[in-house]
Amino acid sequence: MRVLITGAAGTVGSVLAEGFKERHDVRGFDTQDMPDLDDAFVGDICDAELMTAASEGMDAIIHLVNVPGGEFDHSLQSMVGTYNVFEAAKQNSIKRVAYASRAGVLPQSFYPRTIQRTMEMLPKPDSYYTISKVFGESIGYMYSARFDMEVVAVRIGNFKRDRDLPEHPHHLSHGDCIHLFEQAITHPGVKFEVVFGVSDSDWPLYDLDHGRKVIGYYPRDRSQVPPEERS
Repeated sequence: MRVLITGAAGTVGSVLAEGFKERHDVRGFDTQDMPDLDDAFVGDICDAELMTAASEGMDAIIHLVNVPGGEFDHSLQSMVGTYNVFEAAKQNSIKRVAYASRAGVLPQSFYPRTIQRTMEMLPKPDSYYTISKVFGESIGYMYSARFDMEVVAVRIGNFKRDRDLPEHPHHLSHGDCIHLFEQAITHPGVKFEVVFGVSDSDWPLYDLDHGRKVIGYYPRDRSQVPPEERS
């Protein structure tokens, strides 16, 4: 597939770009140079014309970019950028978009660690950043419903460039990240789905059965959490 990755110079994006290169034609989009990619656009996600040009000829988009900063203006720019991504996908007849949401839309401040997170739970954003992620899921649903687009929102947990394997139920390993997003853009029969972006764990804090069912995401890495850390 021809895949555009926004945020390809970032922590998740660079891992995905490297993992995808042997099986897919990857184009990157970021504000920074991406020397490991032969095909890349450097610019601002809020530039609608550039976003449309960058997505031309693509089969799928993985949208990871988030404007850094904790103020409302930063999150508003992120929301504008996310709109530009979905609108560019529509203009260029791109069928599949995988959107990077966050597991924190179900925060511990509202949902205690003794309760498994499921897709039936209502998001309770506790920051402007999280509000931008709920917006992304919502606009993804709208483009799916109105414009027959296939959208998978991935609620990523904790991801570190320098930590490959998971140590906690919130963690997503590098290998599982590549597998997850590949399933998000290739699995057939998708209309609109939301899945958790975490690896497996002997502490099942997140419902991973839903992701297995709707996009065939079967995590291969598993964290082992001592009982004393589960409260």
